Amino acid sequence: MKKISLSNAQHYKKLWQPVSNLTSFQIEEIAHIETFEKGQHIIRHDEGTETLFILLQGKAKIYLLHEDGKQLIVHFVQKGELIGELSLLGVEERTKDVVAQIDCICLAIPLADYKERLLTDISFLQQLNVYLAKKMLNRTERFGQGLNYPLLNRLAAFILYTENEGLYHEKHTEVAEYLSSSYRHLLHIFEQLREKNIIIKEKRGYRIIDRTELERLAGEIKS
Repeated sequence: MKKISLSNAQHYKKLWQPVSNLTSFQIEEIAHIETFEKGQHIIRHDEGTETLFILLQGKAKIYLLHEDGKQLIVHFVQKGELIGELSLLGVEERTKDVVAQIDCICLAIPLADYKERLLTDISFLQQLNVYLAKKMLNRTERFGQGLNYPLLNRLAAFILYTENEGLYHEKHTEVAEYLSSSYRHLLHIFEQLREKNIIIKEKRGYRIIDRTELERLAGEIKS
């Protein structure tokens, strides 16, 4: 992980400018840039967080750790999403693991110094309310899709959601749990996609060959 002050991060300006109106005051007063390489922890469950992150570039995975040590993916963080907002609000007793899926660039706000300022800023709170409402709505829609759509369609949407430059490389065991499927059924659906020449197997994962057909299968499903 690397920290960079905004005054020394002019080449990142195009990334953080779209969120510069998150607060009623200049975001430069309280924030800095933090970069994470693929596989690095943004937050560790056993350390907690004293930072509010806004993902400016990249993708990350949020894991829930069970008492038996098993990890379960609960969310994939995309560009523009917040990380650590529940800790800011004081409603999460134990944080979850957040791991960079690919190289990530985040806008970081130290809560030890600026928590009170954020929680008394009307503009920030209004936008946070809308963000949390949309997040809850998306989770509800995803749950409904899990009940109403076949795994073939949900997997197509999931591949599109998690691929990076046309390459998909998630672990089958984690994906099966995330999509509420058996491991065996998931492999069967992957084989169907391969037989239809929609994807091909490569050493590092699966390469998307027919994006148009994959998008047709995914339809309006959200992952």
